[in-house]
Amino acid sequence: MNDQTKEYKINDSANHITEIIHSEIGRNNIAGGFSDDGGIDIYGNLSFFAFTPNLGPLVKLNVSAANTNENGIESKLILKRINGITYKMHFWFTIIFVGLTLIIAVYQLTEYGFDKAEFLIMPAFGLIYLLIVELIAGLKVSSLIKTVEKVMLTEKIKYKNCR
Repeated sequence: MNDQTKEYKINDSANHITEIIHSEIGRNNIAGGFSDDGGIDIYGNLSFFAFTPNLGPLVKLNVSAANTNENGIESKLILKRINGITYKMHFWFTIIFVGLTLIIAVYQLTEYGFDKAEFLIMPAFGLIYLLIVELIAGLKVSSLIKTVEKVMLTEKIKYKNCR
């Protein structure tokens, strides 16, 4: 559950950059819409798996812009990772799985000694699963950030990475 936030200083108005990002929804394999928290939530349009019921994207990228000076020439673009319901479901499934398998492993160790030490491997599978989900989420967020940077380059907007 990393807090992946990137900030950019942009030589353009906040309204213009918001309009550009909103117009790119539907292109470049991104989907999204206006967020309740302000800004625009974008997420990948393509997925490898489809489940029923669909709980939405694994992660989203919240794109928000704010003017930094009064004349509206400079602004700050903030790209922030938001974990979706699907990510939270995978995370809590993994925590419960690791907890249950750890309880079973400790019980087996207390009952049979270290003859059943292989049960300690079971919680590792849950942790590996969580690392895989985190890797996929990180790759999706970095892909969305690169997409936003590509949009700024094609629109010839000058930007500078702040953080």
